[in-house]
Amino acid sequence: MMRTNLNLQDIKEARERIHPYIRHTPLEYNWELSRLFATNIFLKLENRQVTGSFKARGSFNKLLTLNQEQRERGVIAPSAGNHGIGLAYAAHQLNIHALVYLPKDADSSKVKALEQFGALITFFDTIEEARLAALEASENKDYTFLSAYNNSSMIAAGGTIGLEILEDLTDVDIVISCLGGGGLTAGLCLALKAINPRIEVWGVQTENSPTFAIWNEAGKAISVDLEPSIAEGLSGPIEPETITFPIIHRHIDRILTVSEKELIAAMKLMLNSQYMVEPSGAAGVACLPQVGSELKGRKVAIIITGRNISWSRFRSLVSETEPVIDF
Repeated sequence: MMRTNLNLQDIKEARERIHPYIRHTPLEYNWELSRLFATNIFLKLENRQVTGSFKARGSFNKLLTLNQEQRERGVIAPSAGNHGIGLAYAAHQLNIHALVYLPKDADSSKVKALEQFGALITFFDTIEEARLAALEASENKDYTFLSAYNNSSMIAAGGTIGLEILEDLTDVDIVISCLGGGGLTAGLCLALKAINPRIEVWGVQTENSPTFAIWNEAGKAISVDLEPSIAEGLSGPIEPETITFPIIHRHIDRILTVSEKELIAAMKLMLNSQYMVEPSGAAGVACLPQVGSELKGRKVAIIITGRNISWSRFRSLVSETEPVIDF
């Protein structure tokens, strides 16, 4: 049964559980961003995590709690890419069979990573079709289904990033994270607010997929019009009953939305810092021009969630001739 009463102890136990398998990623001071916004900005580099994104944390946290029968039957997940890669990698390390259902337009670099880790891949027209098919397969064949966000193991694992930030920057004022289905952000809220309620947690969504921004304002899950986004990891429908929403609605300090152009500008800026970052991973940086004047004199940690993008797609995005927003 899915836990909805997660607490700091669950997050600490998750950290102990996954510690042998993941990296305590660097929290790096970024001179350029700090200069631009007259403040102290640190980047939590989950793009340097195993598999190139934070998602492996949640997969290990879940798979390490499976019993022998569940391990033998295997695991299944729908994914836009990074969740599937994290699951495939963790399953490969633990000798568990993994199936990943992808949308047919998944980034080629992510497909290659999944193949490398031995996942059985099936493609669908959309991520929602992949999700529904994965649920049906899990029921019919008794695979363990692993949502990228609507799962207590994923939330607790997201909180482990908060614990690492506090170890490396005890007096952090604001933590900014991308916000898709909310697993990472919900975990951050639980970890950071339990240790220091004065720390602010900000979530960043795309203007094209602003579900949590709208739900948070309405105070409940309501219908939201969605458009495609280059940040596929932050896009698409979210289950209205997700356990992440009550946590986020209770604890989040702010939810911002960013445009496609702002995402591309942030990707370019990260390249200046020697990091090739996928659109979803750059969302926290993309919001800075909107809020820069509010950050002066504060210590800000931004989570760079992933790097998994093919060079051809990255080059196509950042070389668009249409003007983009400058930092």
